[in-house]
Amino acid sequence: MYSLSRYFPQGTEYFYGYPAEEDSHFFNGVPPEIEELVAARPLICGGPDLKTFCFKASLDTYVWSLMHELGSWNVDRKNVIMLPAEITCRVRGSRRNKMLKEALVELAHPGKLIMSQPYLDSRLKPKYAIPSNRTIWLNDKRNMPAYIPWQYLPKAYDEFLDGPCFRDSVGQIPLPCVIKVSSSSSGDGVRICHTQEDIDQARRDFGNLEGIILVTELIDMERNFAVQFGIPSDPDQPIEIIRWHEQMVDRHGAFVGGIIEPETQDDERFKALNKELLEKILPEVRRRGWFGIGGFDVLMSKEGRFYFIDPNFRMTGMTVYDLLACNGDVTSSLLSFAGDFEGTKKEFTALMHKYARVGTPDQKLYVTTLTEHRGLFRFNAALLFESRKEIPALSRELLKAGVRSSVLEGLAK
Repeated sequence: MYSLSRYFPQGTEYFYGYPAEEDSHFFNGVPPEIEELVAARPLICGGPDLKTFCFKASLDTYVWSLMHELGSWNVDRKNVIMLPAEITCRVRGSRRNKMLKEALVELAHPGKLIMSQPYLDSRLKPKYAIPSNRTIWLNDKRNMPAYIPWQYLPKAYDEFLDGPCFRDSVGQIPLPCVIKVSSSSSGDGVRICHTQEDIDQARRDFGNLEGIILVTELIDMERNFAVQFGIPSDPDQPIEIIRWHEQMVDRHGAFVGGIIEPETQDDERFKALNKELLEKILPEVRRRGWFGIGGFDVLMSKEGRFYFIDPNFRMTGMTVYDLLACNGDVTSSLLSFAGDFEGTKKEFTALMHKYARVGTPDQKLYVTTLTEHRGLFRFNAALLFESRKEIPALSRELLKAGVRSSVLEGLAK
């Protein structure tokens, strides 16, 4: 069975959370209400030997009952660690970081904590199963040349010590290019630039940040993929390539959803790259003392070359769906997206029963996380389909039923 438990030690306590703003030298633009959803993702794929830190919004009686009723969650409550109820989506910025650090100091056990992007608070140092500076180093794009061969990386054009250095620079930046915060995720710190106006906007967006700013070649992309891998904590267990999937990004390069199709796994083009990962790249990562589940964002150029553009030494937005597919829990193709619905619990329950009951003939959605605030239901889900030709009609049907999603709106046209 594929789960987080396959790669982490028994008793691991997993917090899929992100420091607000730039705590821990990591740029994060995810708002707290989305972090509440993100943190609950391990509930569906944690496995029997892992505990998950969750916010109260995901453990509400209605949410908990509905997700079990739909068949999405089978997790036992004893495998959940609830963060303090006062840490709601209204708590933001440095206050949020402070409260979460205090909670983790109190609740996490020594040597058990895994955090997607760890805090550097000295009080938490003994809590981590992997030293925090090790994970942070690996998640920093600047360090990719240390373990990925140069031919798989875009050309580096320039590097700036921090946002103000980049903002005040006067040198010519080649166009087109990609400007990125070296330690960031989900496209929050990425700007694709085709014009001088785009560069000027990036200077405004990143000009006050503390992190290193990188300028790299823009790949003339044919396809955008990501690979999920697992490095077991037991050094005698082999490293695994879990799955490849296609990625959807917006015009800035931010991740908005992914597509899994069974035939992708048999694509001959990935075989040489899998060999490189299994024989060179991932053994080097293991040698540096890291284990767990993670992924790389990979572009395929129009010439058929592959380029690694982003390391994700953590769960990603697609990990849940990759593991569901590997376990045979989802056998059709799927497209992940974030959505919401405004209405009563009765209305939302009826919507979910119609489209999202696992294993029913009419199932069109696989809902993986859910929160509810005063009649606003936010969720992560996958749209299930057999052929891509079905996607526009399915998207229109869900939008008509009251689902709101910028991804589905784009696909419905």
